[in-house]
Amino acid sequence: MSEQLPEPYQGAPLTTDPVVVKDDAADLKEYPTRFTAGAEDLAEPEIRVTALGTGYPARRAQGCAGFMMELGNGDVFIFDAGTGTNTSFNTLRVPYSKAVNFFLTHYHLDHIGDLPAYYDFGQSNGRLEPMNIHGPDGTDEDETIEAVVDALKRFARWHDHTKIGNLDPRGFDIQPHRFTADKAQVVYDANGVTITSFPVPHGIFGAVGYRLEYGGMSVVYAGDCEPSTLTVEHAQDVDLLIHEVFNPPETYVENMGWTEIQAKIVAWTKHTSPEAAAKVFEATKPRIAMGFHAIVAPGTPQPILDGVRTGYDGPFTLAQDYTVVNITPSQVVTRQTDVVPWDYIVTDKEYVAQMGGMQTDPSVMAGLPEWLEETVIPVPEIEAFKKELERMGAR
Repeated sequence: MSEQLPEPYQGAPLTTDPVVVKDDAADLKEYPTRFTAGAEDLAEPEIRVTALGTGYPARRAQGCAGFMMELGNGDVFIFDAGTGTNTSFNTLRVPYSKAVNFFLTHYHLDHIGDLPAYYDFGQSNGRLEPMNIHGPDGTDEDETIEAVVDALKRFARWHDHTKIGNLDPRGFDIQPHRFTADKAQVVYDANGVTITSFPVPHGIFGAVGYRLEYGGMSVVYAGDCEPSTLTVEHAQDVDLLIHEVFNPPETYVENMGWTEIQAKIVAWTKHTSPEAAAKVFEATKPRIAMGFHAIVAPGTPQPILDGVRTGYDGPFTLAQDYTVVNITPSQVVTRQTDVVPWDYIVTDKEYVAQMGGMQTDPSVMAGLPEWLEETVIPVPEIEAFKKELERMGAR
């Protein structure tokens, strides 16, 4: 009987090895069977990687691509921000003041679609620093991170016009950080964390993967790509290699109405098949290999594992949304999150106080034209407040 994965979305990770021991002599930390957001502090030398989105297209069960990496030093990094990932972020008890460092692998919409949501909700929920969005250049100036940020700001023009004055202006700042996509290079180096980008083949020029290193531990997020010697080169001796593993072409033909040629072009020449991913995993031998970007549904995990097993027999996880991997110097532990539909978004009140509190200036608020304002049905308490705002200079 072949190795079997459990059925998806039943509370168990789709993994062959829930615990991978790196140091047999170490006193291993014990983790609960399931991760509860906000209930586990990280040790100083520890990384927690949470899958915010793992599929395509976005569905109730899976958002598009995105992973959050939380470090024991308090830093948080978000790699890709595909549609649906912000909803996952909002259930993980991480405040928006931590959502300030984004690293994009490329600019397909399924990897950047939730940037407006992070921008919007961060403004009103305690992000008092710029959103720093790192990304590669492309074939021309219309395909760069500056172009993406400029388009986002133009997209949000009406939104921002209505918000200025009643929200802290620091939440409206977005800073693009551009680097070339034609070579490996360090794109972030601070607080004991190094992030290196490297080119990957994905349709046209301008896609990259990333390697994060912290405290002697490492994670590679290869993004969308065909199997590449560049990924193999930059994923050596890595604790966790997150690499896409697409479903077989027939999955898209039979279930989504794609033509056979469309399915093969996408699954085989723009992305990575399970059999091709096996070659990358075997050449790198990560402590655990993680596949993402597949449709995870009843019946789909096993063919993916079987394809991977044609050339790789090491630890493997097929990511579902909310799959969590804790990395320490002594072990790598894979679990699922106990997802709770929290009632409120978390704001870090201590951070807000350290930043001087929330600053608002009603004098710069936009207002309605008089004829439209006259149609508002009055409520005495609210009308009194509006008069107070007028005395403060509101228009």
